[in-house]
Amino acid sequence: MKILHRYILLQFLRNYLISMMVLLGLYVVLHMVFQFDEIVEVRNVNQSQGQSTWQLIAALADYYFHQSFLFFVQLSGIIPVVAAAFTMVRMSRFNELTAILAAGVPLLRVLQYVIIAGVILNLLLLPAVQELIIPSIIPKLVPKVDDLKIGKVRAFEIKMMQDSDGTLLRAGRYIPAQNENVPRMEVVDILERDENGAVARHISADSAEWNETYQFWALENGQEITGLLPDQRRSEPQPVPHYNTSITPEEIELYRSSDYVELLSTSRIDQLLQRPKIFGTAALLRVKHSRWATFMINIILLLLALPCVTTREPNQLKRTIVWCFVVVGACMAMVFICQNLAGNPPPQFRTSPNWPLMMAWAPILVFGPLAVFMLDRMKT
Repeated sequence: MKILHRYILLQFLRNYLISMMVLLGLYVVLHMVFQFDEIVEVRNVNQSQGQSTWQLIAALADYYFHQSFLFFVQLSGIIPVVAAAFTMVRMSRFNELTAILAAGVPLLRVLQYVIIAGVILNLLLLPAVQELIIPSIIPKLVPKVDDLKIGKVRAFEIKMMQDSDGTLLRAGRYIPAQNENVPRMEVVDILERDENGAVARHISADSAEWNETYQFWALENGQEITGLLPDQRRSEPQPVPHYNTSITPEEIELYRSSDYVELLSTSRIDQLLQRPKIFGTAALLRVKHSRWATFMINIILLLLALPCVTTREPNQLKRTIVWCFVVVGACMAMVFICQNLAGNPPPQFRTSPNWPLMMAWAPILVFGPLAVFMLDRMKT
């Protein structure tokens, strides 16, 4: 590797690290500003329970440390753009590009190692964070700031959730896994139905705990009553120790919030899509296709920014920076719009699995050729 290429590469990597720390720190600060009321409420409640200020700071630091991995995924396209912009603007500001051009080196060769480094960093960091780190820390990512209150239990009601067999499940209170506690439901009613939708079997229990080993719900004081169809005789209550169903804690989280799918690995999403009548199919397809497209979009953002900020005339830096913001902002705006459309398809595409795929790749088809055109038209 030539000295010039090594110099540019080191400058880009240093700026990448600085940009990542600055943008993540800014994201955390903005998130804390928007969550200020919740943080103050958490402080008041926890101090009344005897928690010191330093313990609260440690709890917030632990919370935002895990959230920073999610923030990195959301900023993975902007970080290399900012790093590349700072690298090229600095070289132009101090007339280093002028000296390079005077030596007969084309600007495209200067950009070569910046593009290669951006591709490699996206190829290594994004899958590692999205597919390995985030799925392994889901229990740390699901709680909100308000859940940091001492003694607060994250719980919600399940209202008639349907499994793959058409059975309806209702729970007065569902408590997700927290720390060492397994997922738990309280005041459980299970209604099994026949092919006409009539209730044929009713199971009730005081509570139910999820058994991860055998993949069933262990019932406490579980009882079943059969013979509930009009032409049948109702039976006496019989004890039921456990119940097998396709409704797992993972599906309950999907039923509760479509944002949960963002935390799953691609392999787990593929497994869920193979199951019949899975909740949040549109969200699963949207995330699956956007994962594959995100890498290409991140590279396109970099290719769009480089021709804008690489100029032979230092007095044109302000204009080029504004143009960079416009082009990159337009691409990100289209990505945002397409992701929202992928999760909310129009009626004629509501049952089509290809709609999320089309929306995921639409920004690539629009801005990919534009990025190539801008690189080709760049004065080198």
